Amino acid sequence: MPQDYDNMAKNLLTDYATEISQFVLGVKDVEVLENIDTEQQTIIGQRADSTKRIRVDNSEAILHIELQLRDSTHKPMWARNAAYHGYLVGAHELPVYSNVIYFHPNAGTNDTGRYEYSWRGYKYTLHYKVIRLINIDGQAVLEMNAPGILPFTPLMKPPAGMDIEQWAQECVNATCAAPVDHQTQADLLYAISLFGSLVHNPELYEQLIPEELMRESKFYQRQVEKIARENTIENTLALLQDQFHAEAVIAITPELRNINDLQKLKQLHLAAAKVQSIEDFTQLLHE
Repeated sequence: MPQDYDNMAKNLLTDYATEISQFVLGVKDVEVLENIDTEQQTIIGQRADSTKRIRVDNSEAILHIELQLRDSTHKPMWARNAAYHGYLVGAHELPVYSNVIYFHPNAGTNDTGRYEYSWRGYKYTLHYKVIRLINIDGQAVLEMNAPGILPFTPLMKPPAGMDIEQWAQECVNATCAAPVDHQTQADLLYAISLFGSLVHNPELYEQLIPEELMRESKFYQRQVEKIARENTIENTLALLQDQFHAEAVIAITPELRNINDLQKLKQLHLAAAKVQSIEDFTQLLHE
C-alpha cells in the first residue's frame, strides 16, 4: 500500500535526518536543528512530508522534502509546493529549500521544478529541486557509505551492463557491510526490500535477504502487527454481521476500527462469537 512506503520513507527521514539532508542538498555542511511538526503545517487538507530547520553554510533555513511514489494526480506538484512554500516562508521567515523525491522510474518526468508568472509589475517565481531516483548514479551512492541512503539505492540507476538481479544483490551486500548495529541493519534491509519491490519482483528480495533477519526489523514487526490488527477487525465484524442487524454493526464499526490495541481487539473477537446482543458487545467495546 502507498501508505507503507510513505511511512517507511518518513521514518528514514527522521532517523537519518543529517545524511538525507546532505544528500538532497548536495553539500556536507548541514546541521539539522529541529524537526518541524507536520501537524502545524496542514494546508487545506495537505500535510508536508518532512520539514526541518537546518543550518547550512552558517545560515539557518527550512528544508522541505516531499515524497512521491508516482506523479501527483489530484493537484499539480508545482501548486502543492507553492502552497507549502508560501506557508513555510510566512511561518518561519527563513529561506525555504523545497525538494520532491520521485520513487517510481516513470514518475516526475514532466515536473520541471519551476512555476512562475509576471504581469504589469507583478511577479512570482518558485524553483524547487526535482530528484528522480532513477537518474541518480546508484554505484556512487553505495560508495558514499551513508546507511540512511541505502534503502533508496534499488530505485537508482545501476552501473552500465548490470542487470536488476545483480544490482539488487549489490545493494543488499552494501547494506550488510554498513557500519551499523544488527537491529539497524535489519531495519535497512527491510526498507530495501519494501522500496525495491516497487519496481522489482518482491520474490527477488525474499531470495536475497534471510527471512529470520527481516523478522528482526522493527518495521517488519509493525507491519505484521498492522496486518494482524486489520484481520482481527474484519473477522470480528464478520462474526457480528452473521448474528445481528447490519445497521447496528455499521454503527459501531468506526469505533472498532479506531482501536489500536491488538490484545483488546483479540478479546473482542473472542467475545463477538459469544455475546447475546449487539448491546452486550457495545458495552465490551466501551470498557
